[in-house]
Amino acid sequence: MARPKNADGQRTRQAILDAALELFADKGYFGTSLRDVATAVGVRESALYNYFKSKEALFDALILAHEHSKSQRLASLAGDGPIADAHALLERLALSSIESFLDPREQMLFRLLMSDGIRLARSGRFNLHERLGSGPERMQELMRRLMREGWLRKGDPKLLWMAFVGPLLLLRHIHAAGGDPGALKDPRAFARQHVEQFFLGAGALPSPRTAASRSARTRIAKPSRRRVTAKRQSS
Repeated sequence: MARPKNADGQRTRQAILDAALELFADKGYFGTSLRDVATAVGVRESALYNYFKSKEALFDALILAHEHSKSQRLASLAGDGPIADAHALLERLALSSIESFLDPREQMLFRLLMSDGIRLARSGRFNLHERLGSGPERMQELMRRLMREGWLRKGDPKLLWMAFVGPLLLLRHIHAAGGDPGALKDPRAFARQHVEQFFLGAGALPSPRTAASRSARTRIAKPSRRRVTAKRQSS
């Protein structure tokens, strides 16, 4: 089979993106030059301009690729139809988030954004909020859907989104800083516990697991009237 005419160009472009991401993560955006990227790829610096007109454009391409991947992941998990089981849906989202930040590329991008993202935003070179905005927007819309369908109590969708992603983001920071959060030993269990805790605060209805647990505790804590009566008669 004949190879597409632009196959070599696509491979070179991806090689440039891969090398740039690794260098940006290790040396920072400001500590990396296009010459560094060209050397890592094994091409002349002038050749990079055939693909990216500047270091800013190269960085922008990395962000856009990440945003496209994240949007697809959220869309495939959340969907657009009625939500049959909100607890299961949020567990899948939480687990997907944990699995995504265990991906090596995601880890490198996160280190880059944490080290230089704010500086880039403050300098006006990039609007990171705009470029990373579809994730929060999608999550806020999901919170609105959950409220409309009666899964969550009425509230501010932005605050609900923050309450849901906050523990996941903290877990990601601990992991990126070299910590050893125990939650990563069993991500599925952490996702389940996290969602249960979220619904305890924001849920309109208790989950079946929570309701069953409460019922069991009630049976243990409160003896039946029949047993109390029998005890009184025997005494």
